[in-house]
Amino acid sequence: MLSENIRKEWKKFWEDKARNHKELKPAPLVPQGDKTSLFTVAWMQQLVPYLSWKPHEDGKRLYNIQKCVRTPDIDEIWDERHLTMFEMMWNWSLGDYFKKESITWSVEFLNKVCNIPLEKIWATIFWWNKELWLWEDIEARKILNECWIPDERIRAMEENWWGPAGEVGPCGPDCEFYVDRWEEFWPADWLMDDNDRYTEIWNNVFMQYYKNDDKSFTELPAQNVDTGMGLERLAMILQNTPTIFETDLFVPIIEVIEKNVWIEYPWRKFFYYNIKNLDKNELTREIKTLLNSSENSSNLLLKRFRIITDHIRGSLFLISDGVIPSNEGRGYVLRRLIRRAFYNLYLLWKRSEEKKKVKGEFDYKSLVKEIYKAVEEKYGPFRTNLKNNENLANTIIQEMEKFEKTIQKWLKLIEEEIKNIKKEWNNKISWEVIFKLYDTYGFPFELTKEIAENENLEIDETWFKKQMQKAKEKSKANAKDVFKRWIDWAKYLEWIQPTEFIGYDSLELENPKVLKYFEVEWNKIYIFDKTPFYAEWGGQTGDRWKLILDDGTELNIKDVKKFAGVYLHFVE
Repeated sequence: MLSENIRKEWKKFWEDKARNHKELKPAPLVPQGDKTSLFTVAWMQQLVPYLSWKPHEDGKRLYNIQKCVRTPDIDEIWDERHLTMFEMMWNWSLGDYFKKESITWSVEFLNKVCNIPLEKIWATIFWWNKELWLWEDIEARKILNECWIPDERIRAMEENWWGPAGEVGPCGPDCEFYVDRWEEFWPADWLMDDNDRYTEIWNNVFMQYYKNDDKSFTELPAQNVDTGMGLERLAMILQNTPTIFETDLFVPIIEVIEKNVWIEYPWRKFFYYNIKNLDKNELTREIKTLLNSSENSSNLLLKRFRIITDHIRGSLFLISDGVIPSNEGRGYVLRRLIRRAFYNLYLLWKRSEEKKKVKGEFDYKSLVKEIYKAVEEKYGPFRTNLKNNENLANTIIQEMEKFEKTIQKWLKLIEEEIKNIKKEWNNKISWEVIFKLYDTYGFPFELTKEIAENENLEIDETWFKKQMQKAKEKSKANAKDVFKRWIDWAKYLEWIQPTEFIGYDSLELENPKVLKYFEVEWNKIYIFDKTPFYAEWGGQTGDRWKLILDDGTELNIKDVKKFAGVYLHFVE
C-alpha cells in the first residue's frame, strides 16, 4: 500500500459513521504560543488544555496526520526507523470512548484495512506502577483476547505507563502494538527488547488518572485516549521493505542523489517497487547477508545516503514552517541539518570523483532543487505550504554555499590533526582542535565527533566541555571590567552600525568599507562594515592578521575586540 493510499484509508476509517471522528488541521512544526518547546513533537502539545476537560470546538472524537520533529534522534538517523521529521497518525477521545473501542479499532485497522495477519500482531500492556500500586491492566488484556490476540502474544511491561508530562497532570497505562516481521529472519525473543524482528507501530495511551501535587493519584471523571502511529513505519511494514528508507516516501529522494553523485544506493534491490519481485527466501537471504556484512564501505554509503535524504527532507519542512538557519535555537538545528547533509553529500561526491565516476562539476544546487521537486510531488497534495515554493530549496542552497566556502579549510585542519595523531600512535583528537573548529570556525561539534568516529578515533569530549564552561565563566567574570571599558568606548561608537561577521564563511576581506578610524589610549582602531576576524571572547585571543586597504595602506592587526556588535580592529 503506497503512502498516499495509507492517508486515504486513515481518513476513510475514522470518518466512517461507526467511528465518526473529525479531522484536525495539522499544527506547524513551530509550536504556537509554547515557548518551552523548540518544535512540535506530538499533537499532545496542542491538546493539553482539552485533556483536562476543556471542551474542544471540533468535538470529542478527533484524528489527523501530524508532522513532528524530534531532535534527539538526529545522531541515530540511518537506522531502520529513526527520522528527524516524521508524520504521526493520531486519533483521540476527549472524555468519550475508552479502552474497549480504542483497542478494538486499532486491531481492526491493522488487520482489516492494512491486511496484517492477526498472528503477526503482538501487544504490550501495563504491568505495575510502584507509586500508584496499580497492578497489571487486566482490562486491556481481556479486550485484546476478545480481538483474537492471545496471551502468548501479549507482554505486560512496567514501562507501559505514560505521563504526566510535568510533575502533575493526566497520566495512565498504555497498550502498544507490534508487528512480527520475518520470523525466519530473526530468532524469537519473548522479551521483545531491542529486537528488529518486532517493530513497534502504534501506541494507545489511556489517560485514566491525574497525578496530584502530593504525588497521589485520582481517577479522572472524564477519561481520554491519545494514540499515535508512525506513517513511515506503517509504510515500511505494508511495503515489506527492510527499513523506512526503501519505501515510496524516500525512494524518489534517494534516486535524485544516485543520479547526481553517480553512486548506487547499496540497498536499491529492496526499493518497494523491486521487492515485490523477490522470492521470500531470496529476500531473507539477501537481507541477512547485508545486515551481517562486515564491509564498512557499504554501511558507510547507506549512512550517507540516509542522512542526506532525511536532513534535506526535514529541512524543507522546517523552512516551510518559517524556520531559517541561524546560530540559536530552531535555526541552529536547521543549520546543523543542512551542514551535515552537505558534508555527507560532499564526501559521496569525493568518493565518486576518486573512482573517476563523476561527470561534470559538483552541482549540489541542482540536486537540492530536484529533491525539492520530489518532496513537493510526494507531499504537496497533503502539505500545501510545500507547493510552488522554490524559496525552500534556495534557502538550503544559500546555507550550503556559506558552508562550501570554508569546509575544505576545516577538513584540511582536521585531516592534519588526524595525520599527527596516527603518526604519534595516539587515538584521540585534542580538545584544542575541537574547540578551535567549533569556536573560531563555527564547525559543529557533532560533525567533528562524526568525522572522528568515521576515522575510528576518540575525541576529548570531557575536556572540550570543561573548556567551554571555563570560557563561559571567564566571560562572566570579565563582565564588570568590560562594562568599565565600555564607558570609555561608547562615545566613539555612536551611530556606528553592528559589524557583519563573515569569518564563518571566508577568511578574506574584499572591498572593506572603513566606517571609522580613531586613536584612544595610544591605540589605533579601525572599524569596517564587515570583518572575517574573530574577536576576543571568553579568554580566547582575537585574530592577528595583515590587511591591505585599497590605497595600499598595510595594516598589521594585533587584536580584535567587540562591543555592542561592533568589531574594533587594533592595528600596529
